[in-house]
Amino acid sequence: MAERVSPPFEPIEPVLELDDIQGAVVPGFLKQYQTLAGINCGDSFDQAKDLRRFVGIVSKLVTPSREALNDRRAFKALKLAGKRGEKPPVAFFGIGFSYTGLLKLTPSARSIPSEAFRLGLKERSSLLGDPVDSAEKGNPANWIVGGKSGDLDALVLIAGDTPECVAEGTSKIQAAIKKTNLTQSYIEVGSVRSDLPGHEHFGFDDGISQPGIRGRATSGSADFITDRHVDPKQTPEYWLFGYPGQTLIWPGEFVFGYPSSSPDPLRPGPTASITPDWTRNGSFLVFRRLRQDVSLFWQTMRQEAKRLSALDGFKTITEVELASKLVGRWPSGAPVNRTPEKDDTDLGKCSLANNYFRFDSDTLPLPLKKGKDEFLMATADPVGTTCPWAAHIRKVNTRDSGSDMGTQDSTYKRRLLRVGIPFGKPLADPYAKPEDDPEEGNRGLLFLSIQSSIEDQFEFLCSRWANDPTRPKNPGGHDFIIGQNGAPDEYRQRTCTLFGTEYKSEQLQTTAQWVIPTGGGYFLLPSLSALQNVLAASEDEGK
Repeated sequence: MAERVSPPFEPIEPVLELDDIQGAVVPGFLKQYQTLAGINCGDSFDQAKDLRRFVGIVSKLVTPSREALNDRRAFKALKLAGKRGEKPPVAFFGIGFSYTGLLKLTPSARSIPSEAFRLGLKERSSLLGDPVDSAEKGNPANWIVGGKSGDLDALVLIAGDTPECVAEGTSKIQAAIKKTNLTQSYIEVGSVRSDLPGHEHFGFDDGISQPGIRGRATSGSADFITDRHVDPKQTPEYWLFGYPGQTLIWPGEFVFGYPSSSPDPLRPGPTASITPDWTRNGSFLVFRRLRQDVSLFWQTMRQEAKRLSALDGFKTITEVELASKLVGRWPSGAPVNRTPEKDDTDLGKCSLANNYFRFDSDTLPLPLKKGKDEFLMATADPVGTTCPWAAHIRKVNTRDSGSDMGTQDSTYKRRLLRVGIPFGKPLADPYAKPEDDPEEGNRGLLFLSIQSSIEDQFEFLCSRWANDPTRPKNPGGHDFIIGQNGAPDEYRQRTCTLFGTEYKSEQLQTTAQWVIPTGGGYFLLPSLSALQNVLAASEDEGK
């Protein structure tokens, strides 16, 4: 008689200390409008006291995770009830500090075990593939923030439902800056696209593949931070996903002091040691200001599609189809694995279906709590004939595929939470000449990501996978959308392999740089208790 296999056990998810974690971390603001304010102070003792006084003021404004989560839940409830416009606008606040900024607040910052954080983004930029030639636009010498002028000491995030409430919140921060004699050295306003909400400037719906955070808001057994949409009778999928295809990741990958991932996604891994102890409930924030050259991107897509259309296997390809293959999704957000021939806007809008697909094996229908996924399921695509291995969504999330790191489970430790927002006005004509662009190319993405390890998550995804033509798996190439090639003597040329009909293949090559780094920094987002009890000025010191 065959041995009976026991079913997997339900994972016991930890209760997160939501009153102590910043809402910018869990669940993330994800508001339609956001302003970033960069702050600096001098190196003298009195100037450091000014920064501590500023922290004391702002710490009372910082939004805790529980408030941000309750706000998101209220928004969803009103949306389901058809009362979306009845929610009063609210502004949220978050604050992070660079290594240089933290050192001005506490000498214990020296013991934070992250070389990337201590060195800062500018010093690590070449590792990320940024140009080393100071004459090139993406080199730190030409950044508008965090470059020649040095790291920001602090970065304040102000997010909200309307431009007016964000502007009002920004005024509060600027008043605190003025009161404490600090310098506002950077400010930038971001917002969702008015013409295509949720889309980035190249025209593709963004943020669909966001992972879910494992954990509960209270001791209630089903009070999950990430909503569950799979039928509870369907195991282990109910325990693996929030929305179908939305992998649930143990919170230690994003917040210090909680269980991390293990080879078994249903079992918690170890909790990393916390050094110094006040960093518990904190997270690292990566900020990258990425300018997007929209016309160069689409002109390149048109030229390459025209070239490919003269070759066997690619006779009918268009620039939109080519760009979609390189992204891994059509402009609507519909994954090419589920609709290989053309875009499907209904699929793109369906959150129960638009992120549910596998790469190496057939995708099977998934019973849901409510609603239905009635779209064509994805078929196995292990070689990348439908979605190329160089496609952006496949480069940074291998899903069920193995990689150079091992099995699919080993990639859970590489996930990060993206909480950024576009900046600049959309380009009305995506093929416009530079002289016909009223914004002079000043548009792109304020990339913001949350992770517990800058080295093992953000930097790994950029340098190990996106920028490497042989990883995470061949046949591949560079990530043609965000990847960079900083290899000596290769002149920043990126390549990738594309398949057409009848398994015809062709290699794409370009030196066109349509995503240009223009600044940023590495920051630590401390807990509310650390802000108030460790980093802020005491009442006596503030006098």
